[in-house]
Amino acid sequence: MEKAYRFDDQKPSVGSTVYAFRTLNGLKTFAKMQGSIGSQKFWEIDGSIVSDDGSEDGIRIRVSSVRQVF
Repeated sequence: MEKAYRFDDQKPSVGSTVYAFRTLNGLKTFAKMQGSIGSQKFWEIDGSIVSDDGSEDGIRIRVSSVRQVF
């Protein structure tokens, strides 16, 4: 299992494939730059990486489990 992080109003569905950030710090930094920190829910996703372009936000992950972290 791999971990990735995403912000969204809705909880990612188990079995779905979503785009996510590599680290929670990277996600927080991006949300702060966009002015959306505090207005969205942050999710920690466990699952299988489908693709990874090597960038901070370039992960596609198939969701096995998810929990809200902020």
